[in-house]
Amino acid sequence: MSSIVHRPWSIVRRIERQAVLLSMLAVTSIAVFAQGDPIIEKTSAGWVNWDRQVIKAVGHGILPGDAEDEAQARLMARSAAIADAYRNLASVTKGVRVTGETCVKNFITESDEVRLRVEGFIRGAVIISEKQLSDRSFEVILQAPLVGEDGLIAGLGSGVLGQGEAPSATDGKFTGLLIDARGLDVKPAMSPKVYDEDGNEVYGTVKCSPDFAIEVGIAGYPRSMDQALKSPRIGAHPLIVKALRRGPKFATDIILANSDAARIRDADAKSGFLAKCGVSILLR
Repeated sequence: MSSIVHRPWSIVRRIERQAVLLSMLAVTSIAVFAQGDPIIEKTSAGWVNWDRQVIKAVGHGILPGDAEDEAQARLMARSAAIADAYRNLASVTKGVRVTGETCVKNFITESDEVRLRVEGFIRGAVIISEKQLSDRSFEVILQAPLVGEDGLIAGLGSGVLGQGEAPSATDGKFTGLLIDARGLDVKPAMSPKVYDEDGNEVYGTVKCSPDFAIEVGIAGYPRSMDQALKSPRIGAHPLIVKALRRGPKFATDIILANSDAARIRDADAKSGFLAKCGVSILLR
């Protein structure tokens, strides 16, 4: 186990070729929503843990048979595994959903500035696990955050973050919002959109303070009602509403009854929890 940032910028060509051979060929998302488990979306290259708001990627390298000794072979395999893991992390990152209609790769192709920030985000990933396997290969797992100053959401900048202002302190009744979207096959995203029945936005980036969005993310995805109610994100007395259905166009969007949307707007006017990103969404 290691928490040191490893940045393999110069790796011999043979090691690079090994990493390429070991790279996964497809990046098809498979959502895993088991009861009591974290909200995790797996791909062939890694996975996104929406509960913990981190991205992980795995890499492998083969111990060469022509090394001078076992120690050198292990070092070469480890370097190949790190290179493979960084490559896979880039693949996973590009596929992360931002909204129902966009993913990270859309932002990268539209802005060189965003591309450079995302590349820096990937280089900042840390090794959280490394080990030699019984088949003479070496495995490395990298992790990078979605939130925080070094998180992916900060790297995407204004394309994701709203222009809202931080709320002033009030004595409103409700401390946050919990949307129960269980059974509706809603998918997680970095910037989900919540609408009323008439198509008016109830919550999304326009409601968020950028500072809060960077710190905690635009919405949380707790694994259970119990975990949600214990979360500081929505506070001790959240407003709980049941989602009506998922969006007609994007699986990440949520539709609320007009009556619930009105309750949310009224409660937010008193306490400003939407600007603080005090929103959690249950997805089971």
